[in-house]
Amino acid sequence: MQECPVCLKKYVNFIVICFLFTLFIFGCSGIEVSQDYKPDTNFDNLKTYAWKYKTQEKTGDVRIDTTLMDDRIRKATETNLLGKGLMAVEKDPDFQVAYTYTITKKIYSNPVNTGVGFGYGSYGSHRAIGSRTGKQIDEYDEGLLVIDFLKPGNDIILWRGKSTHWADTHATPENKTGQMNKIVEKMLSQFPPE
Repeated sequence: MQECPVCLKKYVNFIVICFLFTLFIFGCSGIEVSQDYKPDTNFDNLKTYAWKYKTQEKTGDVRIDTTLMDDRIRKATETNLLGKGLMAVEKDPDFQVAYTYTITKKIYSNPVNTGVGFGYGSYGSHRAIGSRTGKQIDEYDEGLLVIDFLKPGNDIILWRGKSTHWADTHATPENKTGQMNKIVEKMLSQFPPE
């Protein structure tokens, strides 16, 4: 059975559109990280840590203020610190760990957006080609995770890691956990600073 040329064109157009949409989604979901630190700190002396707060302060954002999110961030942080040979202690830590997490609405603008469309009528021999140009503006949620390593007792920041990423509010629990693990791993890969 021979494929209809019109059906084949529609199928190819559908695949191209799906591919471009996937590129857009993954393009927005990249994890960006940076660090800042107190230059005169001897990071080799930091061997033990403790969490500054037993429970995370509420932000007022129901997407963040859950024990589920708090557990994900803390477990990812503890796993990565353990991988670096740092040990959690109850008393007299070398540094304390604190974090803040926010989700804000961002706008993505692509100044040049072009499109081409093809059409074919099913009755008769009508064909059409169309094109358009213009700006593409989309909204997305951006998560900002900041992890601080503090000098115990006086809240001097010894090291700060920052990460921004595309936040998918409706992801599955497994995907949320996996994403947070990647975010924290990439952020803490900067510690200790070179």
